[in-house]
Amino acid sequence: MGNIVDTTSISTPIRSTAQLADLTERIGNLFASPDYVPPMLPTVAVELLDIARYVDIDLRRIAQHIEVDPMLAGRVMSLVQSPMYIGQAHVRTLDHAVFRIGLNTLRDLVLEAALNMRLFTAPGYSTVMELVRRHSVATAHISRVIARYTDQDPEEAFLCGLLHDVGIAAALIVVDDLYAEGPRPQVSTIWPAIHAVHESASMLLARTWDLPGDLAHVIGHHHDFVVTGHPDRRIATLHLAERIAQKLGRGIRCTSNAHNKSVLVDTTPQSTIAAARLSLGLSHDVLSLVVQDSEEILDAIR
Repeated sequence: MGNIVDTTSISTPIRSTAQLADLTERIGNLFASPDYVPPMLPTVAVELLDIARYVDIDLRRIAQHIEVDPMLAGRVMSLVQSPMYIGQAHVRTLDHAVFRIGLNTLRDLVLEAALNMRLFTAPGYSTVMELVRRHSVATAHISRVIARYTDQDPEEAFLCGLLHDVGIAAALIVVDDLYAEGPRPQVSTIWPAIHAVHESASMLLARTWDLPGDLAHVIGHHHDFVVTGHPDRRIATLHLAERIAQKLGRGIRCTSNAHNKSVLVDTTPQSTIAAARLSLGLSHDVLSLVVQDSEEILDAIR
């Protein structure tokens, strides 16, 4: 896990717009500081992102890469045993896992496992971090389903979905550190600050990790699918995937419920969702199939 140099703790609760603006600025300045050390992916995950680009890679070499990180190897083996991947026989070795599920799927599993172990952790916000993790995983799988119905690259869609909100995790880690000496503010009170910086933070992490292609650009602008002047189908896919994730109980936007507890819900305008669906050429009937397929997949994973 990366840390931050000079994160002077603060304990004043967020009670005013001025305090929220100050927190937003402070988080942004920390991300922009040359002293900021972002959370890093394990070396094996970075290597897999690179070698997965080659079609003639020896799959046994992949298993050898994973074996150097015992915790990561254990997590991958656990994921492979889920109903979604297990098949008719149990996977007992990493070699078997690689040949069973293939390079791209293994890459996705390794990246998912690495994020779960190294990024989605902040002691003061463990509950919210788990919700963000579940949302990211759900969005990744739903994005892959949408991509298959819309003639896009399913693996690129999966990566976009899995990584688009890593900036939220990074920002929560920053706030957790800032309030290390006192009680953490309720998530709903700091959520506007988190939301304001999370896209730029996601882009920063993506560039630090040297993600393939222009994924850094996509996840750094994932709330505006016409950011380049014309609709970006990958970002439109993310919009739809997030809305479906919300419908299936894995939303991401933070507010307070009637009991004054933080909950995560999606508040993307319906007009944006409709525009995204139209840009992808998805009929209501096909969208229903996407939701059905997505629900079956999410039922099979954690």
